[in-house]
Amino acid sequence: MLLFGADPIYVSHLPMFDAPHNFQVILEITFDAAVAAAYRADLHVAGDGIHTFVPETFSMHELDPDHGGTPRSSMKGAIVRGHFERGGETIAPDVTAHIERTVQFQELDRSAAHDPSGALEYLCFGRAGQLYLAHHVTARPDFDQVLAARLVPGTGTDQAGRPLPDEVAEQDFETAAPVSFDGRNDAPATRLTAHEVTNGKFFTTIAPGGFHGYLVNLETGPELYLEVDELA
Repeated sequence: MLLFGADPIYVSHLPMFDAPHNFQVILEITFDAAVAAAYRADLHVAGDGIHTFVPETFSMHELDPDHGGTPRSSMKGAIVRGHFERGGETIAPDVTAHIERTVQFQELDRSAAHDPSGALEYLCFGRAGQLYLAHHVTARPDFDQVLAARLVPGTGTDQAGRPLPDEVAEQDFETAAPVSFDGRNDAPATRLTAHEVTNGKFFTTIAPGGFHGYLVNLETGPELYLEVDELA
């Protein structure tokens, strides 16, 4: 799992289309205080710019809030500086990640065909001022990507083009909200890049004031992760 964020902290399962990894799952987690402090301190020295969390073995269905019964509330594992399969270094073994919230849970359809001509779509989540965009993985071939982002104040409009209050840019997204980028195909070559400003459409989200669906400019920050080959 990709491990990122300082407050809150998130993990994003690194998906593939082969079982048992055919899931896109994003969780908000916490660590015990000493572990959290060590992880946050290490954010400044990460070798390739990322951390990963290697959990104990379990069925991904245990994380599904709609699967029936009580979903898994914690995971034991190790924090790795770098990618755990690509020379990463374990910095905190035998730690417990407490699952505070399921941000996104989706089992991927292994037989589905990807439509690269469809609109580019991401999942937006996080707190105002520190949001994240994760590419919405749907069907092979696809790509996994996570970027930091923010909503640009003063750029929100309803679907008819009428300006919306600046509170639109101050929203929290505790669970993933789909956002599409019209005019950009859903393919790696046209993905979002770091430090660009582009207009996104939150087509299922209720804006402050009750507007259903709205448009707003998003400014991306650093790209935290990108994987294409494992989803080809």
